[in-house]
Amino acid sequence: MLLRERFQITRPLEEMEIALVRAAQLRPELVNPVEEAVLRTALSVARLYKVRHEGRDVGVGALVAPFREDVARRLGPVLLGNRPPAREQLVPIIRDLRDETLRTRDEVIRRLAGRVPPEAVHREIRHKALVLVSGGGGGTGYVYLGVMDALDEVGVKPALLVGTSIGGILSLFRSRMPRFDQTEMQNIVRGLSWRKLFRVISMETRYGLPGALRLLLRAGLGRWFDAHPERGTGIRLRDLPIPVIMAVSGVRKGMLPHPVEFYERLVNLSPAMLLRPAQTTRQLQAAMQSIAEFVTHPEIMVKLHLGADPDTAEFDALDAAGFSCALPGIIHYDVLRDDPRMHELLGDLFAQKKLGALIDGGLVDNLPARAAWRAVHKGRIGTRNAFILALNAFAQRITTPLWLPLQRLAETNVAGNRPYAHLLIDFRKTLSPLELVPSVELTVRAIEMGRAQITRELPFLMRMLAPLPVL
Repeated sequence: MLLRERFQITRPLEEMEIALVRAAQLRPELVNPVEEAVLRTALSVARLYKVRHEGRDVGVGALVAPFREDVARRLGPVLLGNRPPAREQLVPIIRDLRDETLRTRDEVIRRLAGRVPPEAVHREIRHKALVLVSGGGGGTGYVYLGVMDALDEVGVKPALLVGTSIGGILSLFRSRMPRFDQTEMQNIVRGLSWRKLFRVISMETRYGLPGALRLLLRAGLGRWFDAHPERGTGIRLRDLPIPVIMAVSGVRKGMLPHPVEFYERLVNLSPAMLLRPAQTTRQLQAAMQSIAEFVTHPEIMVKLHLGADPDTAEFDALDAAGFSCALPGIIHYDVLRDDPRMHELLGDLFAQKKLGALIDGGLVDNLPARAAWRAVHKGRIGTRNAFILALNAFAQRITTPLWLPLQRLAETNVAGNRPYAHLLIDFRKTLSPLELVPSVELTVRAIEMGRAQITRELPFLMRMLAPLPVL
């Protein structure tokens, strides 16, 4: 079955569970804990179609199909109707579904005997993994640190991190931390500067597009990712403790809107302006129209999700993040060092996809929730029972009119991702997109903003992620 068809089947069942938990939060008298467990277990069993054990998937979709249809028929009108669900509607359904749920679950266990142990089936039904998706948006993305901090405080660790641009970079840091450490993040930021990360120098273009700023991620962040300057190598995506997928845009060969030299001259920045980011505003306004050409002509680009398959999982983690941040004409990232492995990987990717350049992932996938969903349902984290939390710091805001045109452009691809997130937060308070290298004080402020905006959703999130009791 195609993943698109699988989404159409499973998504309504997921929406029913979300609606039930939301309603039970608002009205505790709606269902007691045991009744909630019966309903949520029924929905979880109805979603079963593959159980993974020791790296192998075993299909159970056909076995569960009649039960799934029955659950959707009974619960859909109640939980997804125009009116809030009522206790008198749910109680008769709970009585009928309990025994049917147990029979279906036990039949799955019996059919899989000898291939999959019962505890693997119980785990797939009862335990929900968190997938954290972090969008792009320059300095706005530092609010994600507040979310990571709040999640860690309540004991939640992501099973998968998916990011674009700044969201991808912060995902790399979160992956490398056994637990999120706000103090460590502040120390990392304290050690960064515009001069370390960016240069206004002429540089060869090999895999990227020219830009006024040359992003030197390895110089600024290499020591946190096992980079060896003498060998020019670093940790690969596949080696990260928490799996990370990075969204990158590939420009089809021969389909650039302008000659390569055009992007070299698009923005003219001086070293002095880098130390005062606010002065770059007019320069960036002039560049917006050229950036818009990529978004409004999606046929010239290819969506790439580095780390989502075995080949791209071999990519150097910092290189993947660098390309995800490479905004045409503004930020240039490239691999020019002597690294035969990365040159071979990039050469194969360019040949296979018929590419001319790699650029900012936000131009095709600024909030890659769909890529996260696909990774989960391809077995990337060992379970299909996952909750996707998506963070969008570059959401449209009339309070920041300068950035509204770019935010509207970003929304053109964010909109297609919204249905794949189980909880999507559009942040209303962030740092400026220009605060790419914020001070420690601004970083602390961004963390506080992020915590404030996730705190109201934590009770719901914790309830959704809590293991279901065994019926």
